[in-house]
Amino acid sequence: MTARMNRIAATGTDGYERIRLADNTMITVQAHPDATDFDEVAFWSSVTVPDTEAWAREDLYELWLTNQDGPGRRLFLDVPVEALREFIEQRGGEHADQDEPPTRYRIGPRSPAGRYPLHLGTRQIGRLARRADVWDAISGDATGCTDTFATIDQAAVHLVELHDQAAGPATAAEHGAA
Repeated sequence: MTARMNRIAATGTDGYERIRLADNTMITVQAHPDATDFDEVAFWSSVTVPDTEAWAREDLYELWLTNQDGPGRRLFLDVPVEALREFIEQRGGEHADQDEPPTRYRIGPRSPAGRYPLHLGTRQIGRLARRADVWDAISGDATGCTDTFATIDQAAVHLVELHDQAAGPATAAEHGAA
């Protein structure tokens, strides 16, 4: 679940390395070889980190000083490798495709019920749930229809397509009425 992170902790970085998590959370890390702590862990979207000593050293000024202080961006210093590993595992592990560009949707953190909310912009459009070795895409509309896919990305894309199809006629009607 943390193969890329393990490699980075073992080999270190020349600058910053990006890790894409299974829920599409993007982070960058910086470390020295044989690291027991990551020098820096930066999140590029809003996340909730554990309220523990491992995540206590948040740098509130560096992102601002480097003009990277966008909404939800956070930077932590000296994060133990084990704490980041636990964080990644809690979010479903690392994404299988680390080189794929970011998608327009965002998968939220796992709920106590084991479901991941799927957001398009600020709106939740559905939920994703893992069942054995498949992913269920649960529609966010009144029907709550469920379709099953091999990967979380396939399930998320399906919900985005359903959302776009549903919004299409409404948007067309609005433009036609104007």
